[in-house]
Amino acid sequence: MNLPGIAFTVAGVAALAAPCTAMAASAPMVLPGGLLDPSFPNADVYVGTPKAAQPSDNPACKVAHEYVTLINAGDYARVADLYAEHATFLEPTRPTLFGREAIRAFYVKRIGSMKPQVMPVSYLGEGRECVVTLALGTKIGDEQRYVLVSVDHFQLDEDGKVLSMTAFARPERHL
Repeated sequence: MNLPGIAFTVAGVAALAAPCTAMAASAPMVLPGGLLDPSFPNADVYVGTPKAAQPSDNPACKVAHEYVTLINAGDYARVADLYAEHATFLEPTRPTLFGREAIRAFYVKRIGSMKPQVMPVSYLGEGRECVVTLALGTKIGDEQRYVLVSVDHFQLDEDGKVLSMTAFARPERHL
């Protein structure tokens, strides 16, 4: 394939990829929040505690940050208060939820039973939208570790409430 000023060949691409492939097996991968531990090839486990990202002044990212704060505080009923009355929530392991009260029931029953501790490792927002990448605190052996688990997309209505949230989960890996 040729692009203006750039020539790609199979051999050239293979030569560039070879050092990266060898390095990926033995060196940590750099992601938002920190490094992934190469001793967990089947999971996205951070080396140590990832660095928490701070939201920009974007209104949707501020709501996403409040969402993370409420989840970590165990205040699941109040999480639903961030949503508009007729919001939609596309959760990765079940059917789409419609309406604030269905969303509240989900957070109180399902998320409340798990009591997750999440770390926002990146926020990216523009206008009334924000995408936040989350790592989940997990016990591995006797140690508290963080595993990259999801990317959540928040869309706000004109009143600053979550109109739609879609959670894109990383595939579950066995540690």
